[in-house]
Amino acid sequence: MHHNAMTSKPLVSIALATYNGRTYLPELLASLEAQNWPHLEVVVSDDASTDGTPELLTAYAGRVPVRLVASGERVGIVRNFERALAGCRGEYIALADQDDVWAPEKIADLMRELQFVETARGHSTPALAFCDIELVDAKLCCLSKSLFDITAKSRRAERLRDFLLSNHVPGCAMLVNRATLERALPFPAGIVMHDWWLAMVVASFGEIRHVAQAHLKYRQHESNAVGACATNQRPAKGARDECGGEAAARRGASRRRQIDGIADQIRVFARRFGAELPVEARDDLNAFSRGIEHWRGALEFVMISHTGETFLRALKMMRRVRKSILTFGVDARRPSLGRRLRRRRSGPRGAS
Repeated sequence: MHHNAMTSKPLVSIALATYNGRTYLPELLASLEAQNWPHLEVVVSDDASTDGTPELLTAYAGRVPVRLVASGERVGIVRNFERALAGCRGEYIALADQDDVWAPEKIADLMRELQFVETARGHSTPALAFCDIELVDAKLCCLSKSLFDITAKSRRAERLRDFLLSNHVPGCAMLVNRATLERALPFPAGIVMHDWWLAMVVASFGEIRHVAQAHLKYRQHESNAVGACATNQRPAKGARDECGGEAAARRGASRRRQIDGIADQIRVFARRFGAELPVEARDDLNAFSRGIEHWRGALEFVMISHTGETFLRALKMMRRVRKSILTFGVDARRPSLGRRLRRRRSGPRGAS
């Protein structure tokens, strides 16, 4: 690639968070080398791998430079991605999972959408583009041509209200501009997932765009940090009865963690941005607030939103979130906002 061709295109940084990823990393790196966008860098934060992952990355010598910015300290997935994102120098930033394989045109197609937003609204507007995702097994055999076809996730999620019950956009499918990171970083304590946070920020302050093509193979295997099940893939037939009561107890605990996570994510988001939120985003939070206060509000919220959940499940979740948040009035002009969002559950369960 001629130097002039590289410098005529803006630098895209690929933020890669690794943890014991040596098995699949060569395939990911080969797919990054094959990108038809010429000006790239890979910025890696490693979460104290013990399988030789940092050594593999340090020794890597290919067309795309790989830079290891953090290694040795175990911080977990959110902080690991934050370290990688903070080290990115590009005007545009893609997030990568260590076990995926990208199509050669992934970055170029997503860049087209981001540049469309920036041409229309300026470079100071947070922008996020995401592509569809092919689900594959450990050997890259196709399980589903589209993540969105087998889940309740929506390709049309774009407003804050669409991201209040769940995230629609896995980080490995997204590309963001520098304005997004300037608004989203540093991640405050208490957020549940980094990609969900980025989507909420752009849905509130900027614009989200979707590319129809499935530009990456999203590997499903037993050591996934976050698999398709976390994006509401329907369980396989018969899985419901597995392990009897023990499985039911695990599902119950998982649902409670999910509800508490939603409450935490929204609480932290409202505390972080408060009065900064544009009117439309504030309206969405207020609609959510009404939704957890009474059934009619819940019905109205679910009907106007792409919740990422089935209709009935979304209604039930709204009621459960109420128990986790207690009172949740969102009006940035009211001085009690921060105090009310900081309230945690107290007293016996069901006191709300």
